[in-house]
Amino acid sequence: MNKLLKYFVLIIALCYTNLIWGQTEPEKAGKMIDGRFVLNINLNWNNEERARFAELYDLDSLIVSAIFNEQMDFINDSTEWIVRTVRKGQLELSKDFGKDSDAHLEYILFSGQRDHAKPPPPVSIPANYGRNSFTSAEVFNYHDGLACFLLPDQNKARSVFLSGSFNQWSTMQLPMQKTEKGWEVCLQLPAGKHYYKFIVDGNWMYDPNNKLKEKDGHRSYNSVVYCYNHVFTLANESNARRVTVAGSFNSWNQRELDMKRTPAGWELPLYLREGTHAYKFIVDGRWINDPANPYVRPDGSGNYNSFLGIGDTLVFKLKNYPEAGSVILTGSFNAWNTGELLMEKKAGIWQLPYVLAAGNYEYKLIVDGRWIADPLNPFTTGEGDYVNSFVAFKPNHVFKLQGFTDANHVIVAGSFNGWHTKQYRMVFRDGEWVFPVNLAYGRHSYKFIVDGEWILDPANPLWEENEFGGGNSVLWIEQ
Repeated sequence: MNKLLKYFVLIIALCYTNLIWGQTEPEKAGKMIDGRFVLNINLNWNNEERARFAELYDLDSLIVSAIFNEQMDFINDSTEWIVRTVRKGQLELSKDFGKDSDAHLEYILFSGQRDHAKPPPPVSIPANYGRNSFTSAEVFNYHDGLACFLLPDQNKARSVFLSGSFNQWSTMQLPMQKTEKGWEVCLQLPAGKHYYKFIVDGNWMYDPNNKLKEKDGHRSYNSVVYCYNHVFTLANESNARRVTVAGSFNSWNQRELDMKRTPAGWELPLYLREGTHAYKFIVDGRWINDPANPYVRPDGSGNYNSFLGIGDTLVFKLKNYPEAGSVILTGSFNAWNTGELLMEKKAGIWQLPYVLAAGNYEYKLIVDGRWIADPLNPFTTGEGDYVNSFVAFKPNHVFKLQGFTDANHVIVAGSFNGWHTKQYRMVFRDGEWVFPVNLAYGRHSYKFIVDGEWILDPANPLWEENEFGGGNSVLWIEQ
């Protein structure tokens, strides 16, 4: 853990002091790319620079010796690092931390920057849905935002701490109290997925009473817990032998989410990501809508599904089509279903409120069978016959490019959209090109494409070298 912290505190320190990424100095050798920590190494460094490099990245002398003697086989066979030759005199050393690990490493990173500041609020790990699987109900309880953890046994332990993604993996922030049942602690947590471990007398351990665990990238596991935000309930099916729930959130898997029998019927607490979800109950193999939920919509195949929304609502509108007989909304948010979201005409305007999670979406409107982009929305993706409207719901960044007033087309491309050259088309507004977007927390690289010419962001001093011998602008999105 300390080694990872060291890497990332160093990286963020470089960013915030506006240093330029590169590989000419040991201090500029490290960066994070798609879940991998990458070190660019100049084999011409002198002894002082080599020693500084080893100290900065906490590399032992055996690996450092192998690097500068170009013993590739030794490094690849004997360590977790992967080494390759970039060009003559330059090596690349990389290690996979996994995308999930990126999230908690960010928290470690920012925690290190803010030792004396108020800790950031806990955030959850991205997930579509999830339910817990503990050996007994008493080892974890979640109610009204309060999460209570219990570690039974460990009677001889002198101290136990709870550490996780929710407290930036702090090792001292959450001491657990010894009780007759074991070691206990409660804390406020938002709904969602969280990683955690116990630290028993200084030793990290995953929760032995939790069946949900994921690899932590360090030859061990993180325990996984879900804090619920919805409870499915079904009454009046007391004679049923088995009831499950299936929906768009779990790809309509009818065998996965069993509901539990209660005195009033059946129930299943579940975490669901923000957004709109279609679902049904399956009672002894019979698919039914939720009798307690009046919100149903056609599924596009002649049937109806129950719907629920968690989060905030975006109202889609279409003006100037008062004579249309039907208008259908379809997009990436509903897997481009063409028979599900029928818009209603009110006072001559077609509209449909729809609950969405924060994110980026493409969509189109189908007016009497004819597909059109949203005329009220200037932001589009694609070109020619394949233009979709684009909306960033709850955007957390706006790309801006000043000048270039005579340009015909400006695109922003980067690691966040696979460097797509025709996807994110910027709009000229109030003297500058803009494109609002919702980006994941962490580091992103990007460039602008002005009438076919790739350029760095002239307003951003942060950039890094790329594999083509040029550079990419670098952007950090904080939580």
